[in-house]
Parts: sequence; structure tokens; C-alpha cells
Amino acid sequence: MANIIIKSEERRKREAYVLDSFGKNGCGVSSDDREAAEYIAARSREAYKELKRMEVRR
Repeated sequence: MANIIIKSEERRKREAYVLDSFGKNGCGVSSDDREAAEYIAARSREAYKELKRMEVRR
């Protein structure tokens, strides 16, 4: 049985932004490219949240 991830619209937008920033527009995007974009978008979001949390502490 395969694992299925249901993505929110916001998450899809962040991944599309990452793909666009690397010059990968919708056509010809491999599954590896999509997976890398998903990983980059998720880690970037975590870093942003951490910076915001640290900013509030100051």
C-alpha cells in the first residue's frame, strides 16, 4: 500500500515557488525535482517559523 500525502493549497504554492525559482516550470519536472522542492519548501518554512519564534523572545 502506498502512502498518500494530501497537500494544502498553501503547501502546493510554496513548492511551486521553489520549482519556479530553480527554473523548473510545470512541464518536464521529474519526481526527484518535485521531492527536492517539497523538502526545500518544508525546511524553509521551519526555519522561518524558528526565526519568528526567536524574534518574539527578544
